[in-house]
Amino acid sequence: MPSSLRLAAAICIAVTAAAPSTGAAGNAASRALEPRIAQTGRTVRITGVVRDEQNAMTLPGVTVTVLATSETVATDLDGRYTVDLPTGRHQIRIAMDGYQERILDIEATGERTITADVSLSMTRFAEEVTVTGQATDASTSTQEAQLIERKNAQVITDNMGAQEMRSNGDTDAAAALQRVPGISVVDNQYVFVRGLGERYSNTTLAGSVIPTTEPDKKVVPLDLFPTALIDSVQIAKSYTPDRSAEFAGGLVEIIPQKMPGRQMFDAAIGFNWYETASGDDIPLSSLDGMDRLGYDDGARVLPAGFPSDKIVRQGIFTPEVGYGRDEITQFGRQLDTSVWRPQRSSGDVGPSFNLSYGNRFDRLGVLASVNQSYKEQYVEEVRRFYRLGEDNALEAVTDYAFQTGTQKAQLGVVANVAWQFDPGNRISFDNFYTHTGRDEGRVFEGPNLENNFVYRNYRLQFIEEGLFTNRLSGDHLFDRWGNSRLDWRASYGKADRNEPDLRETLYQQSIVNGVGTGNFLLADESQSGFRMFNTLDDETFDVAANWTSFQTLAGRPVVYKFGPSFVRRTRGFQSRRFRYIPANTSGVNLAQDPEVLFATNNIGTVFRFNEETRPVDAYDAEQNVVSVYGMGDWVLSSRSRLVAGLRVEAFDETVNSFDPFGLFTATVTAELDNTDVFPGVNFVYALRPNTNLRLGYSTTTNRPEFRELAAFEFTDVVGNRAVRGNPALVRSLIQNLDARVEAFTGSRGVVAASVFYKYFQDPIERVINAGAQPLQTFENADSARNIGFELEAGRQIGPNAYASLNYTFVDSEVTLSQSARQVQTSQVRALAGQSQNLLNLIGEISFGGFQGRVLYNFFDDRISDVGANQAPDIIENGRGQLDVVFIQRYRGLAFRLTLDNLLDEDYLYTQGDQTQRLYNTGRAVMFSLGYSFF
Repeated sequence: MPSSLRLAAAICIAVTAAAPSTGAAGNAASRALEPRIAQTGRTVRITGVVRDEQNAMTLPGVTVTVLATSETVATDLDGRYTVDLPTGRHQIRIAMDGYQERILDIEATGERTITADVSLSMTRFAEEVTVTGQATDASTSTQEAQLIERKNAQVITDNMGAQEMRSNGDTDAAAALQRVPGISVVDNQYVFVRGLGERYSNTTLAGSVIPTTEPDKKVVPLDLFPTALIDSVQIAKSYTPDRSAEFAGGLVEIIPQKMPGRQMFDAAIGFNWYETASGDDIPLSSLDGMDRLGYDDGARVLPAGFPSDKIVRQGIFTPEVGYGRDEITQFGRQLDTSVWRPQRSSGDVGPSFNLSYGNRFDRLGVLASVNQSYKEQYVEEVRRFYRLGEDNALEAVTDYAFQTGTQKAQLGVVANVAWQFDPGNRISFDNFYTHTGRDEGRVFEGPNLENNFVYRNYRLQFIEEGLFTNRLSGDHLFDRWGNSRLDWRASYGKADRNEPDLRETLYQQSIVNGVGTGNFLLADESQSGFRMFNTLDDETFDVAANWTSFQTLAGRPVVYKFGPSFVRRTRGFQSRRFRYIPANTSGVNLAQDPEVLFATNNIGTVFRFNEETRPVDAYDAEQNVVSVYGMGDWVLSSRSRLVAGLRVEAFDETVNSFDPFGLFTATVTAELDNTDVFPGVNFVYALRPNTNLRLGYSTTTNRPEFRELAAFEFTDVVGNRAVRGNPALVRSLIQNLDARVEAFTGSRGVVAASVFYKYFQDPIERVINAGAQPLQTFENADSARNIGFELEAGRQIGPNAYASLNYTFVDSEVTLSQSARQVQTSQVRALAGQSQNLLNLIGEISFGGFQGRVLYNFFDDRISDVGANQAPDIIENGRGQLDVVFIQRYRGLAFRLTLDNLLDEDYLYTQGDQTQRLYNTGRAVMFSLGYSFF
C-alpha cells in the first residue's frame, strides 16, 4: 500500500474517464490523446476529489497532470486538487503508485467551475470504471454531493445540504430537518429521530460537543442555527465507536460553512409576513434599546445596589440578620413597576439580511458570514385542564383563552481561518456564534372551577439565548510513521440563557351560579405581582484526537483508528423570585390596572415587597466523560466492507440543588458514576455498483440531563403542573439493530428501505405524580422497545422535474415499573413523543433560472403528556404542513418567495374525547433578494 493513502470523504461527480493500459504503450496512448487548447484568455477552474474506489478513502499526494502543458499539482489532505485552465478541451492524468492510472477528458466551457472527481482502483483489483460529470459550483452542500457522501459513509446516514435547505425555503436547521426520513420536529425546535423524544438525539457542531441553552431539555434547540451559516446537516442513524456513545435515535451533525475553493461574496436581504400578526392589532411587549436585535440593554437587570443576598426581614430576636422594613420597601421601589401588561399594537413585517465572504490566499483560507432576522408572530389558544368526575368522565377544571404575541430576533456569525503549511499539514480555527432574543406578551382569561374564580392573567417575558463555540483543530500526515494520519481538536463552547424580570399579574372574578360576576380584582396568589430573574450558564470543553493508520491485509486496504477524548461540561443555574403582596388594601380599588396599583408610592403601604426565592432555586452541575476507542475499517472483498470496534466511556455527573443564599445548609445532591463498554459493528455489501446493503449493531446509552436530576421546581400557568427533577434517576442502556438497502440511481435519484429495532433498559420519561398539587417529574421505566421501517424514493423526471417521498412507520411500547403502574393510566402505551407515521413529499419543476417546489410534511398522533390517576394521556393530534417555494435566478441575482404553512392546520391536543389545547400559527410569506458578486 502506498504511503500516501489517506482517509476522508469523497465526491464522485464530474467527467468521462477511460483506463488506458500501463507501460510504454499506455504512455504513447496518453500522448496521442493530448488535445489542442483553445486559447480564449478566459480560465475555468477544475476541482475534484480523488479516492480509493473500494472503501471511499480519499487519496492525498496523487499526481494530477495537465497533459498539454505538463502542469502538475498534488492532491491535499482531503484528496482535493484544483487547476485553472483556459476554455477548451483538456486531458488530465490522475496517477499514483499502486493504482490504475486514469485519464480525464474535460470540456472546459464558460462555467466558472467544473468538478472532476474520480475513483482509483488498486492495480491488483482494477476494473474499467466510467464516471460522468457536469459543470457545478463544486460545493459539498449540493444534494448530489450529499447523496454521494451518504453512499460512501461507514454508517446508515441521511444528509441534507445547504443548497437544498435554501431551495426548500427553510431558515433554520429545525425547519430543514423535518424533510428528512424518520424526523419530526416538536415546538419548531426539537428533533425527534425515528419517533424518539428529543432527549434521545445528540447534536454536534463540526464533531464537537456543544452546550445547550435549554434549562429543561437535554437537546440543543436547532432553531438556533440559521441555514445561511450551515454547509450541511448529517443524521447518523447507526453508531460507530469514534462517536460519543450517548446515541439512540440519531446523531445530528451540523457542519458549518466550509472554506470556499474560490473567492465568494454573497449578500441577501429579505422580509417575512405572518397572517395572524403583520398589520394586525396584537399584544406585544414594548421594545426598548436593543430588543429588536435580540439583546437586553440592561434595562431589565436588577438595579445597581440591589442586594445579592436574600432579602429577609430582621427578626425581633435577630436584629443583626436581614433588612429593616424601610430598607425592604426601598428595594421594592427600585424595581421598575411602570409596565406590567402587554400593549396592543400593529404587528410589523420582519426584515432579514445575510452577508458571506470567503477566499483563499495561497496557504491561507478565510470565511466570514453574518445573518440577522426579526419576526413578529401572534397565536390565540384555548387551553383546558381536566379532572375525573362521576363515572370517570372528564370535567374541565379550567378553560383558559390565551393571546400571545412574540417578537423574535436572531443573529448568527461564522468566522473561520485555516492555514495549509504544506499538502500534509493544516491547522484551522473555527468560530461559531448564534444569539436569539424572544420578547413575549401574554394574556389569558377563563374560569377555574376548582378555585371558583374567573382568572385574567398578564405576563411579560424576555428570553435571551446565546451559543458561542471556538474550535482549534489540526490534520497531519505522517508518511514515515506507518502510513498514518493524526487529526485533533480542542473546542470550547458556552451557552447562556437569561430571563431577566419576568412580570406577571393575576386578577380574579367571583363565579356565582356558574357565571363570572362583578369586577376583576387583583388576586392574592403566588403568581400575582410576581417578578422572576433566571440565569443559566452552560460550558463545554471538548478535547479529542484520532490516530489513523492505513495498511493492507491480504492485499486489501484496511484502516485502523483509535483515540482518546475528554469532555467536561458544567452548568450554573440560579433563580430569584419576588412578589408584591397585598398588605393594606382597605379602601383601595383592586380593579385598577397593575401599573396603577403597583405605583411606587403604594410599595410599602398598600403592598409589601417580599423575596420568595426557594431553598432549591439554584443548582450547579458538572459532567465528565473520559473515553477511548479502537476500531477498524476492513475491505473484505471488492464488494464488502466491515467497520467495527469498541468504545469505553467513564462517565460521572454531579448535580447539587441548594439555597442560593446559604440560609439553608441542606443540599440535595444527585450523583451518577458509570464505566461502560459500547461496541459498534457496521457491515456494507455492494449488491451492485450503485446499491448498498447495510447492517448495523451497537450498544449505546442515554443519561439524565442536569435539569432532570435537579430538585428545582417551577409552575408556568395557574392550574398547570409544577415540574421538578428526580435525583434518583439512572442512565439507560440501548441495544440497536439497523438494516438498510439503498440504491443511488444517478444525479439526485435514490431508493432506500430501512428497518430498525431498539431495546431500552431503564428509559427515562417525563411522568405525572398525583396529589393535591399534581407534579410533573422524571422517572425510569423498566424497559421499552422501538421497531419500525423507513421508505425513501427520489427521482429526476426528465430535465425539468424532480419528485421525492419518504415514509416512516414506528411502533413502540413501554414496560412500566411497579410504582408507575399504580399511578399511570395507560398500562400499555407508546413512548411519549413518538409518532407512528411520518411522511414527506417534495415536487419540483425547474427551467432556465426558475425553480418551483411544493413540500408537504405530516406526522401522526403522539403522546404529549402521560396521564395519571385514571386520567387519559394527552395526545398531540397529527397534522400536515404544506409549503411552496419559488426561486428565480438571473446571473448572480436570486429572488426567493416562500409560502409557508398554507394549510394552517390546527395544533390540537386532546385528552380522551376532550380538547385540551387548540391553536393555529397562521400562514406566512417570506421573500428575499440575493446577489453573488463572484
